[in-house]
Amino acid sequence: MRQLQRRVLNGWPLFWLIAVLTFAAMGLGYWVIGVSTPEAAVNMIRLSVQLASPWVFLAFVATPMTQLFPGKLSNWLLRNRRYLGLSFAAGFGWQAVFIAVLLTLHNAYYWEELHNDLDLLLRMASYALLFALTLTSFFPVRRKMHPKHWRWLHLLGIWYFWAAIWVSYAEQALSPSPQIIWVFYAIFGLIALMLRLAAFSKMRILYRAEKGRNPELG
Repeated sequence: MRQLQRRVLNGWPLFWLIAVLTFAAMGLGYWVIGVSTPEAAVNMIRLSVQLASPWVFLAFVATPMTQLFPGKLSNWLLRNRRYLGLSFAAGFGWQAVFIAVLLTLHNAYYWEELHNDLDLLLRMASYALLFALTLTSFFPVRRKMHPKHWRWLHLLGIWYFWAAIWVSYAEQALSPSPQIIWVFYAIFGLIALMLRLAAFSKMRILYRAEKGRNPELG
């Protein structure tokens, strides 16, 4: 666990490490898959989401892990939750890039085969929320917000993106011919949810026990 103390695995160096590795993976994907066909462009969009997904799941369980399993790993997650979230935002941004590529190179395919008014509305809402989360992750902006408003925004955001990504992978994992990565992320996301709910239950039990000892807390 001492490896987690390395400077490169904490704070902004961690973010830039993930960002560079994501860029390299997207570059390799572009070289192998390309965007010459609509299907290839769609696969690049899927790759961008696959590369971003681990970071939102890890950010989702950072606090619950410290509540359930205090230790160096959980402390590392909590300490770097902000940078994991920003890594997700940076990775997810590649989706927007290749959606733009798809619309530019294969516009007819998008409107004839993929377009759905509800999906488009949800996607626009997702990017608006992601932008708000990213912007308010920086301390000068955060300091201008009421702490309660900041907390509710980020609570909504982490639950929204966990749900959006997990539901997508769960549906794919239940398809007739699921890919291993779909099943992996479906299980990963489900474990993250179970940890979150277990931590919530534990904290409620502790609160009630403390309230029983100190009635004035109620």
